[in-house]
Amino acid sequence: MSSTTASQVTPAKTEAVASPVPAKFRYATKTALSLTLAYLIPMAMGWSQPSTAATTVMLIAATGMVSDSLQKGVLRVLGTVVGAVIGLSLIALFPQDRMVYLLAASIAVSIAIYLYNAYQGDSTVFMLTAVVTLMVFNGGDAEGAFLYGVDRAFMTAFGVIVYTVVASVLWPVKTADNTRALAASVAVGYHQAFERLVNPEIPSESSVDEQLADLLASEDTFQTHFAAIKSGTDALAAYLPEWNCVLSCYEELEAILVPALKSEPLRAVEFSRYIDNYPQLVAQVDAMFRQVDAAWQGQGGDGEIQPLEVHYNTGSLQQETHLSAAAVATRAELLQKIQAVMSDLQAALDSLLFDRAGFTATRTPRGKPAFVWLDRENFKTALRAFTTFWIATAIWMEFNPPGGFMFVTMCTVLIPLVSYTPVTPKLLFILFSLGFAFALPAYVFLLPQMTHWLELAAFLFSYAFIGFYVLPGPVSIFFLLGLFTLGIQNTMNYNFDAILLSILMFYLVCTLLIISVHFPFTSKPERLYASLRRRFFEHCALSIQVNTAAPGITTVLARLRMGNGDALLAKMQSWGA
Repeated sequence: MSSTTASQVTPAKTEAVASPVPAKFRYATKTALSLTLAYLIPMAMGWSQPSTAATTVMLIAATGMVSDSLQKGVLRVLGTVVGAVIGLSLIALFPQDRMVYLLAASIAVSIAIYLYNAYQGDSTVFMLTAVVTLMVFNGGDAEGAFLYGVDRAFMTAFGVIVYTVVASVLWPVKTADNTRALAASVAVGYHQAFERLVNPEIPSESSVDEQLADLLASEDTFQTHFAAIKSGTDALAAYLPEWNCVLSCYEELEAILVPALKSEPLRAVEFSRYIDNYPQLVAQVDAMFRQVDAAWQGQGGDGEIQPLEVHYNTGSLQQETHLSAAAVATRAELLQKIQAVMSDLQAALDSLLFDRAGFTATRTPRGKPAFVWLDRENFKTALRAFTTFWIATAIWMEFNPPGGFMFVTMCTVLIPLVSYTPVTPKLLFILFSLGFAFALPAYVFLLPQMTHWLELAAFLFSYAFIGFYVLPGPVSIFFLLGLFTLGIQNTMNYNFDAILLSILMFYLVCTLLIISVHFPFTSKPERLYASLRRRFFEHCALSIQVNTAAPGITTVLARLRMGNGDALLAKMQSWGA
C-alpha cells in the first residue's frame, strides 16, 4: 500500500469487528509472536541467518495488512521467489561485471519500489521483491553466491509463512466481517446525512462540515479497504457483483447528498406546500435507510419497499418564483434518485447477506484504481531509491562500512518509509536511539545471563511487543532495528566492539536517509503543499478536458492521471495539517 497516501488503512485498523480484546493489543501480540517464532524455529533447526526471517516479519507487519487470507501469504511468498529469481539471474548474467550487475539491480529495485508506492492494495509483495533482490547478493563474492542467495530467499519465505500462520490462527481477522462492518457504518452516515437534510431545524452537536468530513472519511476508508482485499478474499470474490453494486450505490448517494447538504438556499422552502405527498416521500426514504441498516445487522426485512411517485401541487407552484420552483423540482428529483439507489442497494444486500434470488448486476462502481500511475511523488521516491543506492554503494566500495553490502540494502529498502511520509529526520534519530537504548543494556546485562530458550523467547517477545504496541505502522521498524544489532544466534560471541559497529552502521543508514529526504528532491512541507495545491487545480482542469478530448495517446495518459485525484486530496490534507 502506498506510503504516501494519508488514507491508507494501517494494520491495526483492519480489525474493525468488535472484540473484548483491543485491536492494538491483538496486533502487537500477533506480530511479536511471529517475530519470536521466526527467530527461535530456525535456531532450533540449526539454520543460519535467523535474523533474515525476523526482518521479513517486521517488514510485513509494519508495511502490510493483517489478514486471515492464506492467498495473501502465497502472494508474499511469490514476491520473495520473484525477488530471488531476479537477484540470482542478475548474478548469473554478470558474474564478473560487478558494476553492470549493480546497475541492473538498482533499476530492478527502483521499479519494485515504484510499484510498491503505486499499488493501492497490500503492496508487501513488491517490498519483499525489492528486499530479496538485494539480499541475495553476497557482496561481490562469487564463491558460494548461489547457495547464499537461495539461503536468504528461503529464510525470507519462512518468515512470510510464520507470519501468515500466526495471523490466521491467533485472533484471525475476518476480512469479510470487517468489510461488512465498514459498509454498515457508511450506510449509517448517509442515513444521518439524509435526516439532517430533511430536518434542518433540528439542532445537532456537530456542524454540517464536520458531519460531511466524517462521512467522507468513512466512505474513503471503506473504499480503500475494499480495493485492498477484494481480490484476495474468497468470501468477497464470490459476491463481487453485489459488492460492486453496494459501492456504486454509495458513490451515487455521496454525489446526491453531499452537494445538497453543502448548498444553502436563499430562504427556507416549505416543500409540503408544493408536493402533496412530501411527508410520505420522506418517510418512505427513511424507511428504506432503516431497512438497509437492519440488513447490515443481519435482520431481514418484510419485503421490498416500492418507490413512491411525486405528486406536485401545480396550483401552488404557478404562483411562486422561479427560484422556489427550481428548489422544489430539485428536492423532488433528489427523493426520486435516492429511492432508486436504495432499491438497488436493498436488492444487492438481499443477495449478499441472505442469498435471495433475483439480483441482477446493473451498476458498476467508479471505485479506486488498483494502481495510481503517473504520480510525481511515486516517481520521485523511485528516483530517490536509485540515487540512494548508488551513494550507499560508493560509500561501501570506498570505505567498507560495518555491515558490508547490508548497509546498501538497508539504505535502499527503507527509502519508501521515509520519502514523503511524516517520518522526519529528528524522529529517525530519536527512534534509533530509543532502540539502541533498549538493545545495548540487554546485550551487556541480559543476554549473557540467559541459559534457556524460554528466557530468550520472553526477551524477544517483550521487545517486539513494545515496538508494535507503542509505535504506529512503519515507524516501529526504526525502533525494532535495535533488536538486530544484537546478532542473536545459536553460538553467541559477546564482543562490545561488534555491537558498537552495528550501531554505527544503523546511524550511518539514518544519516544517509536524512540526506536522501532532501536530495535530489526536497520534502519541505511548505513547498510540497504549494506543489500539491497547484497540481490539484490542474487535475480539476484535466478532468474537464478528458471528457471532451478526442481519442489519442494524450487522452490515454490523461486518463491514467485521473486516478491521482483522491491521492492528491489525501496528501494535501496530510501535509496541510
